Amino acid sequence: ALSWTGEALMETQASHTGNVTTHDRFLLGEDWTHRALGEHASVASFSAFSIALMTNQAPSDLVNDALKAGLDEVRHAKVSFDIASRLSGKEVGPGPLPPSSHEFGHDLKALALAVAREGCVDETLSAFAAAVEVEHINEVLEMGMQETLYSNIGRDMLTLIRDELVTIAMDESNHSALAWRTLGWVCGVDSNACDSVYTDVFEESHLEMRFKQRADSSFGKELAVLSSMRGEWTKIFNAHQVAHSDADEKPVTESICKKADIAEVWGDESGQSLLTSVTENVLRQVLCR
Repeated sequence: ALSWTGEALMETQASHTGNVTTHDRFLLGEDWTHRALGEHASVASFSAFSIALMTNQAPSDLVNDALKAGLDEVRHAKVSFDIASRLSGKEVGPGPLPPSSHEFGHDLKALALAVAREGCVDETLSAFAAAVEVEHINEVLEMGMQETLYSNIGRDMLTLIRDELVTIAMDESNHSALAWRTLGWVCGVDSNACDSVYTDVFEESHLEMRFKQRADSSFGKELAVLSSMRGEWTKIFNAHQVAHSDADEKPVTESICKKADIAEVWGDESGQSLLTSVTENVLRQVLCR
């Protein structure tokens, strides 16, 4: 695998006693601390991914985008630790990562399996989850939704979190696209490695388990989120197959590329959900490069 986990350092232990607002802020602070640790670990993960790409003689554009993705994760970690600190009322920062046990060698199968699990599945679902959370926060801001952890958070803080999540969602969609492009390259040079991904990672029961896990931990109604994640992921998976199929799918590809270009920049005035924009951003990079 290409990932690490780390620990968080806090000045003092936060207390979760008190009223509902304080308790909700504590829970959100804990949640954002966990996210920040994941973003922090991803900096190292993308560094390892970049080396793995170079070791396996990947195209330079993939290496270049992997290095850029690592810088995205630096920004995500800083923002997430800042949000966690504001919510918890305590300074939160990253602790040391555990020692690395990575060994780099020419192994396309290992690279393909890792990028499929951590990128094509997990990173893609992370982008979806961020987009779903943005829509959830918008409902709190615009309709005063109650009985959610965000209901008792001040409007300015909510707006800050929402805006940062929009950036994170679109950045993660770029990382998802990088994973799908990497898998596409592997499938073009090593069919056995590609077959292993379809057997070991894209097997239906495994995917369904990951979809349910992410939907369960996401904001919003679980069944609706699950259905949306499954549907959007399937669109990307189908596009990956089209991109690496011998069949003539030019009309389909042109339609997606034209539509994706229009939807490149998401905003409230667009009338399009962020989840749709996230998916179309991935589709454009998979099909239209």
